Amino acid sequence: MGKLKTHGITQGTPKEILLGAGAYYKNLKYIESKGWEGVILGATQGGGKVSITPEYLTIEADGATVKVKGLEKKVGETANMEINLLEIKESHLVEVLHMEEDTTKKVPGYKVYKSKRDIGDDDYFENIAFVGTLTSGEQVIIIFENGIIEGALELEPKNKEISVFTATVECTASFEQDDLEHLPYYIYYPQTVDVTMYTQEQLESMTIEQIKTIATDRGYTITKTVKAEIITEFLEQQNINESEGNG
Repeated sequence: MGKLKTHGITQGTPKEILLGAGAYYKNLKYIESKGWEGVILGATQGGGKVSITPEYLTIEADGATVKVKGLEKKVGETANMEINLLEIKESHLVEVLHMEEDTTKKVPGYKVYKSKRDIGDDDYFENIAFVGTLTSGEQVIIIFENGIIEGALELEPKNKEISVFTATVECTASFEQDDLEHLPYYIYYPQTVDVTMYTQEQLESMTIEQIKTIATDRGYTITKTVKAEIITEFLEQQNINESEGNG
């Protein structure tokens, strides 16, 4: 009888640890020709906090005195970020307190803001995102769509101390969704790149669909329809990628 392991450490453990405080962006998006682009919110002190909390309902049935499989239903969820901002930018004050410019007050060298009467569409960001880095160097990205910054502005300025204020971001649903029963948050987790060098014999043992699937995952372009020609295309692009990687 083999013994059970006394720890959960594997060869992958050193590469799969989230390291550092990460960074927070607004309106982060992936553009195929450029990669990720967005506006960083600013420097932080004390990092932040990302919370995604499903809400469950336990259906109670006569005769059952414990939780029963299948009688636990998801009935809602919340998703928020708490960002401890070190920088106090003009945009932060406007976005946290939902203010608008007061053009009736004129003071040289200043722009004056006043409280808005209500929340409008322009108070919602396309998204707010957290970008963290694993010890492997790969990045984990968590995106909250329709993010709105809520909460009070609380500052406690003191001698020999830095003032930091916390912005709380809520993920919200929108009427553009098919339903209003889930929040539009997404987690992008890096995938291990397949570096297997396939030989012609290995590819010949596969189906056309299997070859095309591997090619798609690697970003290869397959234009041929005959298997022999598909294999040739695959091998040509594999060799190009290999030479570029070694170059």
